[in-house]
Amino acid sequence: METVHRLVGDAVLKAQDSPVIILEGPRAVGKTTLARAQLQEVGYSYTTLADRSTLAFAREDVDGWLERLQLPAIIDEAQLLPELPLAVKEKVDRLPSGNHFVLTGSSSIGRRGLGGADPLARRVTRFVMHPLTGWELSGLQGSVAEVLSNAEIHPTVLPPLEDEQLLAAMAYGGFPDYVLQQSKMSRKRLSDRIRSDTLSVLSLSALPDMAINPTIATETLAALTRTPGGILNASRLARTLDIDKRTVGRYVGVFARLFLIHWLPNLAIRATVQTHARAKIHPIDTSLSVEALESAGVDIEQTREVFGQLLESHVVNQIVASTSWADEGVQCFYWRTSSTPIHEVDLVLDVRGGKRVGIEVKAATRVGPSDLKGLRALREAKGMTRGFVFYTGDQVQEVDESIWCIPVAALHTSGWFRTVS
Repeated sequence: METVHRLVGDAVLKAQDSPVIILEGPRAVGKTTLARAQLQEVGYSYTTLADRSTLAFAREDVDGWLERLQLPAIIDEAQLLPELPLAVKEKVDRLPSGNHFVLTGSSSIGRRGLGGADPLARRVTRFVMHPLTGWELSGLQGSVAEVLSNAEIHPTVLPPLEDEQLLAAMAYGGFPDYVLQQSKMSRKRLSDRIRSDTLSVLSLSALPDMAINPTIATETLAALTRTPGGILNASRLARTLDIDKRTVGRYVGVFARLFLIHWLPNLAIRATVQTHARAKIHPIDTSLSVEALESAGVDIEQTREVFGQLLESHVVNQIVASTSWADEGVQCFYWRTSSTPIHEVDLVLDVRGGKRVGIEVKAATRVGPSDLKGLRALREAKGMTRGFVFYTGDQVQEVDESIWCIPVAALHTSGWFRTVS
């Protein structure tokens, strides 16, 4: 299987002033491949706790095991040793400045220790490795999030993607085992793989410390991913699944920790009262949603509302992933007002330095004035710097002051922008 250069790896290599780097992301997203291809070659040693004997030695004497590692060191599957973050913290506190450890994991590492605090606070730089983006698959450089916030946009025409092409892209998603085998893997085989892989992630053996029921977890995840980009209503979902509302909340937390979903907080709600209960929930990869919807008998291409929801998640995921390797800090939100008239924007990027970018997604070949209402309202209420409407047409065109319509195809091609240094 071919390999694709991962842009988040470049960002990891730039973070050499951080004593500890954590590279997290869903299972089978390519973390090990990145670590071995892009980090070992510049001098990092490599060890994995997925090896049973290595894990046994580390559990017996984690401090002594760390002392024997050649630094700088990559420790793969670090989530399998819950006491590791505290031991690493004590180790790096005795070492000179510079990077000493890269910890990788397919569930969140170290955030639950010390009464919920992060034992590596002020010593760690965290990166999330998302599934492959169209940007990476096309061999482009830079971050599309930074392009949208900083670059000079050129009016142009791009070859449009037909609905059938878009659905195929969303079905195979960005997991390397799926998308890089697309020409060899039928849709039926793909669906079988997704179901098997998801069940494996949610199995009790994979989650010994989470105490979940794989059957309930699978049903809850399927219900969530069948409404990509939906605002979580835990009470409604609990009634649908005939389970307790608190169980829904706990499972949503587990899915986030395992990087099966991610959520966008509402920019209209104060951060101090923000919870995932009011968030927009997106699958980490649209392949999960396509499989869940088609298994439920939904004809996605003919059900325009569902197609539009999937397209929103596709665009959101492509852009959010690119924030992981952006040079500038970027926070991601959506925006929805509570007062009448209700205005909503699918994705809002808050870029360090005071820039704010609003992004709407429309499953249509034309953009009309009504499609700009949310962006105009965001500009008036929150001081939006730029706005974009991603759609299925072919024109890159400014349609209002600092608001552009832009084809979804732009997410994997250049020629529509010029980077401003």
